[in-house]
Amino acid sequence: MRVNGEPYPHRAGLTLHALLRDLGIEPERVAVAVGDDFYPGARVPDRPLEPDDVIEIVRIIGGG
Repeated sequence: MRVNGEPYPHRAGLTLHALLRDLGIEPERVAVAVGDDFYPGARVPDRPLEPDDVIEIVRIIGGG
């Protein structure tokens, strides 16, 4: 599994929400792509992750 271009250890039962928790990230404050699937902000589902998944996490920053 890769997260933001870096290898990340996969473990049995790992979900997207558990990964974000492990990384100290609130799902509402990021957009996440898992392979070709894109999830904005609060719509990040708690889906299972596979050892070959490629995940990109982008922090949402407000501005003016």
